[in-house]
Amino acid sequence: MTGGFLANMFIIMMIGEINRKRQEGNIVSYFGFTFPKTLRIFREYRSSYPNGKLHICWYASFALAVVGMIGVAVCLRIIG
Repeated sequence: MTGGFLANMFIIMMIGEINRKRQEGNIVSYFGFTFPKTLRIFREYRSSYPNGKLHICWYASFALAVVGMIGVAVCLRIIG
């Protein structure tokens, strides 16, 4: 759960950084995440901030979430 929470925090931080460079009427919404929107956020963040590290933090926290889910599944399989 911690990994999922952190991943959401990092993507919201990336949207904030993207919106800081955009004009007022052309901002990215904080609501509604789809796979194409996530890819667009990553692409724009990496082009706007080539030295930024938020996308790396997102990958690490997402990996933590996946490892945690796999761990729970394995524990439930052993117990059940």
